[in-house]
Amino acid sequence: MVLLTTKQGEPLPDTAVQELKSLPFEIVLCSEAAQDAYQAAINRYNKAWVLEAGAIAFCETEDHVIDCLHFVKKWAVELAIACGRHSFYGASSTVNGFVIDLKKMNKVSIDKAAMTCTAGGGCRAIDLETPLQAEGLSVVMGAVNDTGIGGLTLGGGSGFLTGQHGLVCDNLLAATVVTADGRVLKASEDTNADLFWGIRGGGSNFGVVTEFVYRVHHQGDVFFGPLIFPPDKTRAFLELAEPMLKTIESTKGKLTIFCAFAKGPEMPKVHPVALIFYDGPEEEAKQHIAPLLELGPVRDMTSMRKFADITYPLQHLAGTPGHQRFATTNVMMEAPFNVDAVEALANDFDAFMTKYGQAVAPSRCMIELRDHAKTLAVEPSAMAYRARRKTITLNMEIQYESTVSDQLMRKEVKAMAGKLKTETKKVGVENGNDANLTLANIADGNEKVADMFGDNLPRLRELKRRFDPDCVFNKWFPIPPAQA
Repeated sequence: MVLLTTKQGEPLPDTAVQELKSLPFEIVLCSEAAQDAYQAAINRYNKAWVLEAGAIAFCETEDHVIDCLHFVKKWAVELAIACGRHSFYGASSTVNGFVIDLKKMNKVSIDKAAMTCTAGGGCRAIDLETPLQAEGLSVVMGAVNDTGIGGLTLGGGSGFLTGQHGLVCDNLLAATVVTADGRVLKASEDTNADLFWGIRGGGSNFGVVTEFVYRVHHQGDVFFGPLIFPPDKTRAFLELAEPMLKTIESTKGKLTIFCAFAKGPEMPKVHPVALIFYDGPEEEAKQHIAPLLELGPVRDMTSMRKFADITYPLQHLAGTPGHQRFATTNVMMEAPFNVDAVEALANDFDAFMTKYGQAVAPSRCMIELRDHAKTLAVEPSAMAYRARRKTITLNMEIQYESTVSDQLMRKEVKAMAGKLKTETKKVGVENGNDANLTLANIADGNEKVADMFGDNLPRLRELKRRFDPDCVFNKWFPIPPAQA
């Protein structure tokens, strides 16, 4: 039987349960809730991390969050924070612990005169993108609109607009944070600036963020969609990456291309796919991507679209309801990348897809080609997020059915990406660069905190000592507090 327990695994006494039940907001208790309500409360985007929490609290105000923090500290219960429940590696899940779920804190307001958008901590990207679209505006979010804004923003965040406007955390203007000791703090460049520095890239290490204020941008229609190429064009496709990156940089971020390897329905082998995003008219876009068009795609699905419509998951890669388990990793490759090494990975990925067949059908590898000028304009020490060197990121997302084990899929991901990571580190060291950069939002959860934060770690440890010395928040790349 699932119980709400302490961190040491001891069941909480009935007095604790009664205390929890007396709180004036919705709480789902594992020991008392109807099964369907409980399963809905612990459901996650990545079904591999659907863990049986002891209690889930659906907070609607900062006071509710404070009540929850008081409870978990008093009874020494493990805490997880959920926003969009989109974590690939279980940062929003807990076994027998307590979840603060912010989904009801989802109000959005737009100040068109100030060009800002204020959003509750439980919002998903779609909650912002849809009303902004109606005003001819956009906000920098990720590539998929059902992602929660909390983890995305606090982990850095990048998407189709990053080339023009920077990372998601670069567009954060202010936040409201509930700290471990129950204070409600406004954080910005002018108020609690040290906390604001820490949350931009430091994740949920310092508190529960209940409200975000973002810079917004004028937005028109965009040219978007995939070009699918035959497998025998893989080498030529990869060799176009370097000249296409130069073209991308000449557009000042308006053009972004995801070079992917995927196996759609009725495809016997993995195909190269170029997912095109251009913030401008079709004629201009086609001039910029002419080399890809000349390469000869077997299918062209590009068209002009509303910006808010392009962040829905691509139907042919979304998978069936059974394909909802994920194993992921990323490699931040040197630019230009080693074509031989990436081609070898593509071949390994094809063999993997053939080996497991339908069980892993929606899986993909994606190489992001974008302009880094906006990202590089911010110093790595300007905020906690430090992965700002010009690199080319390869994301591997294995999406699979429950017929194959989570451990096996994670092992396969590690084996496939391992060789490329070794090659990348070798080249990085030879070039005198930091070879341990990684992206928290697409990580596998096993990365070292020292590698994640690098030279920013000492300052982050000091902030942890000040705002969370007892490590109440310890599910997302937990930072050890500095010694007093």
